[in-house]
Amino acid sequence: MQIRDATAPDRPAIVRIARASFDRVYAYFAVRGLRHAWPFLVAEGESSIVGFLEGILFRGTPSIGYVYFVAVDPQARGMGSGRALVQESLRLFRSRGADRVFAAVPRDNDPSMRLFESLGFERVARRVLWRWYRWRGLSVQMRMLLAPHEVLLARTFTDLPPASPQEGARAS
Repeated sequence: MQIRDATAPDRPAIVRIARASFDRVYAYFAVRGLRHAWPFLVAEGESSIVGFLEGILFRGTPSIGYVYFVAVDPQARGMGSGRALVQESLRLFRSRGADRVFAAVPRDNDPSMRLFESLGFERVARRVLWRWYRWRGLSVQMRMLLAPHEVLLARTFTDLPPASPQEGARAS
């Protein structure tokens, strides 16, 4: 499996995975956000795209990353694609100066919750976003991005896990 930047030809596979992974509303927003995402990554299996991740980098002092959507094809789940996508997004966010990354996960999505928590994310109250920035614009954007039924998870970069050999090779 390879993690790489998404390209325009990947769009049909991303739409297929979004529709198979999310309800209609989430799938709509996942596909709609493709133009503005960064990082925008895909996990490529032997012959096809098996997952994708859309992120958002909010500039500020310091910057903050947001894992907006991560999805894996139902037939490819449990093989590490979601983990690899999130780990690469953490590396990219940090490379752009972010010291925190957050994600919002529906309360009933136990596999995603376990994934993020296994990568060092902790459940936090929504008010932490205001404390981090005290920037009203970000607060308004977050209210628009986070649904009431979602749990906010956050991770700081004071304790990044050691880079895997693959990540070390990519960074050099």
